[in-house]
Amino acid sequence: MILNKAKAISILFSIVLFVFLGIIGSNNYLLFHSISEIFSICIAFTIFSITWNSKEYIKNNFLMILGIAYLFIGILDLLHTLSYKGMNIFTDYDYYANQVWIATRFLESITIFISFIILNYKKKINTYVIFAIYLIVTTAIMLSIFNWRIFPICFIEGVGLTPFKVISEYIISLILIISLACSRYYKNTFDKLTYNYIAVSILFTILSELAFTFYVSNYGFSNMIGHFFKIISFYCIYKALIEKGIKEPNYLIFKELQNQVDTDGLTGLFNHRYLYDKLEDEIRRTLRTKIRFSVIIFDVDHFKNVNDQFGHLKGDEVLVGIAKVMSQLTRNTDVVGRYGGEEFMVILPDTDINSAFIVAEKVREGICQMDLCGNGTKVTISAGIAEFSEVYVGDEVLPIPTLAANLVDAADQNLYKAKTQGRNITCGLDE
Repeated sequence: MILNKAKAISILFSIVLFVFLGIIGSNNYLLFHSISEIFSICIAFTIFSITWNSKEYIKNNFLMILGIAYLFIGILDLLHTLSYKGMNIFTDYDYYANQVWIATRFLESITIFISFIILNYKKKINTYVIFAIYLIVTTAIMLSIFNWRIFPICFIEGVGLTPFKVISEYIISLILIISLACSRYYKNTFDKLTYNYIAVSILFTILSELAFTFYVSNYGFSNMIGHFFKIISFYCIYKALIEKGIKEPNYLIFKELQNQVDTDGLTGLFNHRYLYDKLEDEIRRTLRTKIRFSVIIFDVDHFKNVNDQFGHLKGDEVLVGIAKVMSQLTRNTDVVGRYGGEEFMVILPDTDINSAFIVAEKVREGICQMDLCGNGTKVTISAGIAEFSEVYVGDEVLPIPTLAANLVDAADQNLYKAKTQGRNITCGLDE
């Protein structure tokens, strides 16, 4: 109910704001234009500021390129605003703003496209090199317009847009359409809501560009509509990259930092703290939905012997190899983590004890068949399984952390049983 009220207030505020801006635009278009552009400029600078100050933690190339580029997009948008006819800052020519607009939108659309293309590029980009590239490109744009004056004319008084301006808007729109298609291909990389905001932002940027293809006056109605679409576009970018990043750190901007908190540095699996958080989440879900889930705890057999015989570096390689096998042999919905030392845990949602046994055996056999040491020495694991169901809670209402600890203890006892019965087996099914 509170959420619905918040949404209703937000929608009402947006409507009032747009009506207010519409009234301003009808009476003083220059003021409307300045307010609209300042809005996008502030967001552009904020995106850069947060991204740049988080660059040590962010491995997401999509975010890094976009974040750096928005500084220069914001600078060019500021120049566009200052050079608009009527501002009387650049007095030698009235239509610099149209040229700066086209150059900026080319820079923005190409950046979005490139960002999607290198989204899954494994190697982290050099942020200083990217910054230098954008600095050079932006400087060249400004010189070509204000100094060298070689940038094509975009607007002629009394005639309207030049063919170059119109064709350029269509080319920019095409680049953005391709970027939108790329975003769908990579949509699973993003949180659903974040992806929706990014897609809507690109869509409204396209609509904005199309609105700027047929105005005759710089103060015309289609020009105003184009700026409304731009406001919506930048607002969606704000929602996706700024508000989500600050309020919910596991979204996009701080996702890499959050991953470092949640993951084990050696194996890349989830760590002990995250596993307990997920256990508690699953217990709450089971108590609410009555859908049971299971947990498996694995332990590497005689791991000390591996370290003693081959060294700790080889031991680390074995743990990394086991982590890869576990990830490959479990479902995407399963939570695989390093519980501690040479112990691993798998949380299996919507899974009963019998299905958990099958998964544990598949993983155990898969690891047994691997040459993880690289010299023919076999590495085996033992497993203990346990199931959580609402029927096991009993009449006494226990705290969620206690229920999680009891479940882990049950799996741990079965793991101990597997160890005492000769290792390289799974225990936990009633015999």
